[in-house]
Amino acid sequence: MWQAGGASATVCSVFVTARTGEWRGLLGELAEALRAVGLDAAQGDDHLVADGITLVPQIVERAHPTPADLRDLVASGRGSATPVVVADRISQAGREVLRDAGWGWLDRRGHLRLWSPGVRIDLPVPGRDGDGPARASNPWTRVGLEVALAALVDPDTPVTARRLAPVIGRSVGATHDSIGRFTDVGLVGRRTNLPLLPDLFWETSAHWPDDGWVGLTATLDELGDRLGPEELTRVDERAATLGGARIAAAGELAPRLYVATAGGLRRARSLGERDAPTRCWVRAAPVAWLPLNEDHPADAEHPWNIAHPIVCALRLAADPARGREVVEAWGILPTGDDG
Repeated sequence: MWQAGGASATVCSVFVTARTGEWRGLLGELAEALRAVGLDAAQGDDHLVADGITLVPQIVERAHPTPADLRDLVASGRGSATPVVVADRISQAGREVLRDAGWGWLDRRGHLRLWSPGVRIDLPVPGRDGDGPARASNPWTRVGLEVALAALVDPDTPVTARRLAPVIGRSVGATHDSIGRFTDVGLVGRRTNLPLLPDLFWETSAHWPDDGWVGLTATLDELGDRLGPEELTRVDERAATLGGARIAAAGELAPRLYVATAGGLRRARSLGERDAPTRCWVRAAPVAWLPLNEDHPADAEHPWNIAHPIVCALRLAADPARGREVVEAWGILPTGDDG
């Protein structure tokens, strides 16, 4: 609902410096959102006028603030009748923090709350979710997994098609479409192009393929000698410990490896003796682009690759009962910087 009316009110305390380009841009976003929900809104040099009410909001911009970030922000906020957080994504829990404190927000995915004397707005913003051409809603294609993986490996760099496409070996068009799907669901910032962290990690782990493992009676050394590092990437608990995880008795578990090609998988399945115990596990790699742990390259003694720690963490977290606690204790999860 929204209400407008009453005497003119002016508020002067800001987090983003007034009259800068950044300030005007954020003020313009608020004015656009106000018009979208049906108010007569105009932007001045350092203020807004909404249905005749003059507002100089206290604006704080964040990319993907967590509820904890917002609690700290509210606790440190200076006095203002119109504090507003502008962000690419604000979770429902985060909105409750702001609502309880009497703060407003503009969630760029499509929701505006402005709470000030004379102006009371808490409404979805029409058109925000439908901007641009229609896209398939599911981001979790093979290309999507590669985009998410690349964003998690380098979380401080904007997720753009021209940067990622040559990294993951996909076309710019396919990469752009996949990034757009993540933007639509709020896992990549529409304005900042930064990944929402750690949410993107946990969402990716929930969609990370971890079925279809094939038990082999061949030993790891036999498998490595036959297929080599161009086919094999180790992704098991031992590989995770090489990336910094602490897992008791990791070396006693049967190795698990991704195989790059269908031909390699066929050759792997032909190795070993019938009725012998399983000595290692293999499956097709779920993605074509698989980043490696460069601190542990393949060599003559170990003719297989070691997956990047993020890949190992995703595979562990794909089984919440087995791996989530390990991943959380590992300290590998990117958390981002919404400052």
